[in-house]
Amino acid sequence: MTSVERIVVVGAAGLGAWAAACLARRFGPVHLIGPGGERLADAGVRHHPHATVRDLDLDTPAVIVENDGGRLQRLVCDRLVVAGWPVPLLPVNRWVVDGKVAIAGDGADLRLLSTCFDANGLWRPALADYQLRRQSAAGSLR
Repeated sequence: MTSVERIVVVGAAGLGAWAAACLARRFGPVHLIGPGGERLADAGVRHHPHATVRDLDLDTPAVIVENDGGRLQRLVCDRLVVAGWPVPLLPVNRWVVDGKVAIAGDGADLRLLSTCFDANGLWRPALADYQLRRQSAAGSLR
């Protein structure tokens, strides 16, 4: 019996849909919270069009959403990608949390993240590479 990781993408504008489609091609089913996922069901993306993000738990990771009827739900996941969404909880120059959460501010960040997945294949090495490259680009290597 194989275990499937639950991957959730929280995205603004078309960034979330693009990230969800890319991750679904690489890793299998993905949950998308945000606009633009209406036509991605065939690609393995489950779109939650009526969910509104209320909070992010980057430690677990989990997304707290409000559904259509106003009910709060906590979507716990194994991997979380936040694309184009403000995440004020993170320290400056931090784009990865515990090898489980990746923060991408714009399309350039998503292209870099995609390149890291192409080069490394697995989550933890890809996210470590992404963090290193983002720090390098920001000139904040220590």
